[in-house]
Amino acid sequence: MKIGEMRAMPAAELEKQVSELRAELARERAVAAGGTRPENPGKICGLKKNIARMLTVINEKKRGAMPPGPGAKAETKALAQQKPQAEEKAGPVAKEAEKHAAKSVEVKPKKAEAKGKAGAKAKEQKKGQKGVKRA
Repeated sequence: MKIGEMRAMPAAELEKQVSELRAELARERAVAAGGTRPENPGKICGLKKNIARMLTVINEKKRGAMPPGPGAKAETKALAQQKPQAEEKAGPVAKEAEKHAAKSVEVKPKKAEAKGKAGAKAKEQKKGQKGVKRA
């Protein structure tokens, strides 16, 4: 079942479908656990995906958050056209600042650099003491 068909169905019917799919999934898992070869090996995966899709649609309906419809593309294009105008008003200095802000990444120093010279000296002393036994 496609997501568009699921969104067209009422929530009560979707919940009924989910319970049916869960029962079918349990049967398929029992067949697979019994050692017999299932008719369609990919059916379990498909059932799980359909259950997840239905639960997603149910939760969207409960929250009232529906994904954007077909008119959303036109709104997105309108917003994209407005954005360059705002950047032109800000000026070239603001554009450069945005570029540098996006590129700035914090670089952590290497362990040897963090330890500094004292760390390097300690390593040299350890190398010299390898053959010496301590009392």
